[in-house]
Amino acid sequence: MLQDQISLAEFVLQEAREKCFEIEVKAFKQFEKEKKQIVEKEKSNIQEEINTKYKKKAQQERIKHSALVNGARMRLMNARNQALTKIFSDSQYQIYKMIRQDERFYEELLKNLMVQGLIKLFEHEVVVRCLHRDIRHVRNVIDDAISEFQDILRKELNGLEFEVKIDIDEDKCLDERTLIDNSIKSVQDYSSQESSSEVISKTENDKKCFGGILMTTKDGLIVCKNTLDVRTDQTFQDSLPIIRSTLFGK
Repeated sequence: MLQDQISLAEFVLQEAREKCFEIEVKAFKQFEKEKKQIVEKEKSNIQEEINTKYKKKAQQERIKHSALVNGARMRLMNARNQALTKIFSDSQYQIYKMIRQDERFYEELLKNLMVQGLIKLFEHEVVVRCLHRDIRHVRNVIDDAISEFQDILRKELNGLEFEVKIDIDEDKCLDERTLIDNSIKSVQDYSSQESSSEVISKTENDKKCFGGILMTTKDGLIVCKNTLDVRTDQTFQDSLPIIRSTLFGK
């Protein structure tokens, strides 16, 4: 009987040991599983953090590169615009020198501008405004301008006879705009402040100029701006594609 009790105790103890071992194994496997999950999760978090930092760094580098490229483009654009404005300034001053040095050339130019204005206005009575210093030049070419205008009409409109009277408005002379000789300056020395004064604003181009004329109908409702400022600006704008291609390539 005692022997049976001992055997039963040993059996229970053995069962307990096996159960304990089984629990330990199961707990170890669960621990390993959870540890692996935690490690994988942390690795994933670390990798995600690394990717986020890399993307942020890459984005910052792209922004920095874009800013550098845009800055370089703006500097290039400003330099090109400054060069173009310098050319415009030099062109204007060369014309200004020619009209001041050669009166015959200037009067021929004024006559042509007047003929163009007469064609555009196509009125019997026209008023001309000019600089005070140009009144005598304008007066000298009025008759020739009218005669040339009438000859054009006779030729183009089957002998049409069209009487025209041109009056000079000496009480409302245009204001003279002073030009500066910038030809001795390099493009680098030609400041943006100087360039801003080279192109007269649209609101001022019927009030001031360095030469040429402004023609209106008698009632002043229709205006033909044939000042040298307007014409040089128009010519320059029309020539810009060729000038840009010549200077900077396509």
